[in-house]
Amino acid sequence: MNQFENFAVIDIGSNSVALSIFRSSSKSKKTLNNIHSKKIYFGLQNYVNSSKDEKLHAIIKLMDIVMGMKKISKEYHARLKIIATSAMREVSKELDLKNIFLELTRTEIKILSSKQEGYYSFSGAIEKIKPKKGILLFDLGGGSLETGIFDNKKIKDIESIILGSLQLKIKFFSKDKYTSLEIENCRKYIKGKLEKFYKYDSYNKIIGIGGTVRNLGKIKIPNEKKQSSKNNLEITKLGLEKIIKMISKYDKHKLSNMKGLNPNRSDTILPGLLVVSEIMTKSKAKKLQISSNGLREGYMLRSNIDIPYF
Repeated sequence: MNQFENFAVIDIGSNSVALSIFRSSSKSKKTLNNIHSKKIYFGLQNYVNSSKDEKLHAIIKLMDIVMGMKKISKEYHARLKIIATSAMREVSKELDLKNIFLELTRTEIKILSSKQEGYYSFSGAIEKIKPKKGILLFDLGGGSLETGIFDNKKIKDIESIILGSLQLKIKFFSKDKYTSLEIENCRKYIKGKLEKFYKYDSYNKIIGIGGTVRNLGKIKIPNEKKQSSKNNLEITKLGLEKIIKMISKYDKHKLSNMKGLNPNRSDTILPGLLVVSEIMTKSKAKKLQISSNGLREGYMLRSNIDIPYF
């Protein structure tokens, strides 16, 4: 009997489609090693407010990406699961996505609720970081934001709001160069959304999850000599504001060439960081800890465990 087993998860997000293949003991999935990753930027969030026909056309294009990733998972002899989040939740209000996927891919898709999305993302982060005391976590995606608390070894108070980096880019930023008015209007919108939604205490440090947050850790903070060698796994509020100020001065063509910035995130990095900034302001956090683990890791670790309140 093989000592190890491979598991694959395809995560269809609002901004990208990601494949992770993990190797674990055949007896337990408690220890996961990522042996292969692939990400393709598709931008499903762009179709959320489109016509039904346009949504269907987008889903058919999306299938090509999913089938390519399914083929890779077969090459690794991996047991495959497909999950989806915010944008797919919205599109599924008009299209029967579960049956469409089953018919075209011969694989079931699990469209996660917002609370499930938060739970699995936070589970992945906690497994990596292992915080010792109560802490606020947030997962910022292309189409939504989830927040929650980890305290007494439990994840609780999960909340979700339609507030994502790609969603904000579509709503506020249309020009080649950012304007002070666009940034101001976006900040006001984020602040208004979070004032109605945010209900947590103050925290010296918080944990951030998601592509925007991970990419933030790879951008060099202006005028700072000392910086973490591990992709800047912690960043201060002051460091974040310096990066926001620097990015806001770039036009989008030059921004795509910025050292450390994923070119595929050049359109969404600023609106995403404005959300992070407001969360840190609301929570009075001085530091942001960046988690390299998130939804896919958490789903593989926890998907076979009953979660009573879901």
